[in-house]
Amino acid sequence: MIAQIILTLGLSVCLFYIISLGKSLPLVRIGLFLVVLTGYLFIWFPEMTNIFAGLVGIGRGADLVIYLWILLSLFLILKLHIKLREQSEALTTLARHLALRPDPDEQPAKNSK
Repeated sequence: MIAQIILTLGLSVCLFYIISLGKSLPLVRIGLFLVVLTGYLFIWFPEMTNIFAGLVGIGRGADLVIYLWILLSLFLILKLHIKLREQSEALTTLARHLALRPDPDEQPAKNSK
């Protein structure tokens, strides 16, 4: 019972964060909201994991939870990798732009003829 309360509090913190995102990223917010609701369901009714596991052909509910956690983790790692790559490309473009920009303090060179 204590573990259920602690896990529920942790999920509640995540839920408050999701709500605090406001109207930004609606698809991500809906996905995270569904993950939190599923977490509440599995925390307070752990026997439901066995029912869902049986429906998808997995022997135990604990195995289903682990498989779902692995899939979710891989998805988040991929998403973070894509974001990091986008940021790196944006930084490279900015650095190129700044490097090729003429220096405003530099005096124009005089022709020595």
